[in-house]
Amino acid sequence: MSDQELTVEARLEAHALLDRLTRDGPTFSREDARRLIALIPVSPRRRFSFTGLFQGRGPSLRGQAAGIGEVGVDGEGREKRVSWNAAPVHRVGGYLVTHTPGQVVIDLLWIATREDLSGQSCQLLYDTESGEPQAMEISVQRTLTLLFVRLAYITYAAWKTPEG
Repeated sequence: MSDQELTVEARLEAHALLDRLTRDGPTFSREDARRLIALIPVSPRRRFSFTGLFQGRGPSLRGQAAGIGEVGVDGEGREKRVSWNAAPVHRVGGYLVTHTPGQVVIDLLWIATREDLSGQSCQLLYDTESGEPQAMEISVQRTLTLLFVRLAYITYAAWKTPEG
């Protein structure tokens, strides 16, 4: 087992911590955050990385159906996921977790099935020297349209602060 893999026990503990940290409310437990930071393996921060999803329309059929008339059937869309130089992602229950120095990004497992990614991920920010949690931020999707290309990107907004 490499140092980037989580044991079953670690996954179960991390899942309980993630459920508590992402619960509704204005604050989160410092102890839960510290334990999660210690539990999830840290990957070096990459200066440049890219993760993307390209979607396209599938083929469609049009024709005449006996007794019905003109009908159309849309085919399934095509998707291609690509990533380059991205940090490892750990699947923990219904979460996808990435840990780089100072930041633990928490995505819901079904994030890629949503058109609007707002509220589908969050990040736990902490001081790299002390390991002290500073804040949690939640995702907000923004879009930029250039001619016929629509680029969606995620920014993060303040969400929670540590208790006490």
